[in-house]
Amino acid sequence: VRHLSPALLSAGLLAASTAIAAEPVVFSEATLPHEFIRRAHTAINIDGKLDEFVWSAAPQINTFHRVTVGQEFGDIPQVTRARMLWDDEALYFAFTCRDTDIWAIYTDEDDRMWSEEVVEVFIDPDGDGRDYLEFQVNPLNAHVDLHIISLNPWDSSIEWDIDGVRNAVDVIGTINDSSDTDVGWTAEIAIPWPAFLPQITGGERPQVGDMWRLNLYRIERGAGAGVRQQIVDLRTRITVARQQMESAADTTVLARQVTA
Repeated sequence: VRHLSPALLSAGLLAASTAIAAEPVVFSEATLPHEFIRRAHTAINIDGKLDEFVWSAAPQINTFHRVTVGQEFGDIPQVTRARMLWDDEALYFAFTCRDTDIWAIYTDEDDRMWSEEVVEVFIDPDGDGRDYLEFQVNPLNAHVDLHIISLNPWDSSIEWDIDGVRNAVDVIGTINDSSDTDVGWTAEIAIPWPAFLPQITGGERPQVGDMWRLNLYRIERGAGAGVRQQIVDLRTRITVARQQMESAADTTVLARQVTA
């Protein structure tokens, strides 16, 4: 089940402020929702714990909407919260995910994270739907980063890396153990400003008052690691069987050529 932050559905505002506002500031009457991103005036340690004061002072995004269609999915039972900050070095994201059964399988960079439980960041600074970045991290702190070149036709590069990205998670519970009830997990991400260029168009370090377009997602899947592992194993067996069939077909053709 994929959840989307409505506050960042289509736009984010990057600005500096020394004041603490009680409510997010709306900067235009446009139909696209906006979020105010505060400057971090003290260092952020990327350890997944979110225990710096600057995080507690950052505006919190409280509502994520389900983007899967169909009434059969019902309400979202696992709450997600997010915050964002920036400083001279990087753009920061924090996720807090209520999760009673935390699980993850993939451990290597650029694995198929989107097929299990992750939090995701999509950043398209100029909002044109081209040349934007996607970053995902799972509860094992494995991540995948992609350069999305075009949506239509689809074109992307998983070989592209966000240079200098830092991410960490903190888990309150046990990963891949469905016999107990977990509390949840948090994720912390720092994307350095130089990492956006030259591939991510419009990705120069913003000035106060600039506006970027971005999305925050969380994928929550209730099947658990056991079911997911069975699917992965089945896919592996199918791939091996297909390769064996192709190899057998090639051998048969070669044998016919030799006989002829």
